[in-house]
Amino acid sequence: MTRTFEWQGHKLDMRIFFTPRLLMLATDTTLSVDGRLVARKCGWGITETAAGSFSHGGRDVQSELQVRGNRSVFTKIPYELRLDGVPVSAGRLKLERIGPAVMVWFSIIGVLVLLALAA
Repeated sequence: MTRTFEWQGHKLDMRIFFTPRLLMLATDTTLSVDGRLVARKCGWGITETAAGSFSHGGRDVQSELQVRGNRSVFTKIPYELRLDGVPVSAGRLKLERIGPAVMVWFSIIGVLVLLALAA
């Protein structure tokens, strides 16, 4: 689920979701400002930092969205958003696309097992 809030006239959207990559599931962490993607990090784990910048009042604002998860908090991942090094939001992001990602992963494993049995 996207976490959305307003910051000094800008609409910020944060997301974390599963995406299939090779033989594993990866997570994508994204930050959009006013509908424009400004930071994205694809990772093999659930602990990652998406960094970028956007324009505000004629200057660049440095953004850093950090998520820190582990298997015990698998569906709601703690996050912290910093703008110019100052924390502006913290909480938990709901991990999206769990069902489809797991189905893709099991399909890949199933194909590999069938190929191994056929060989």
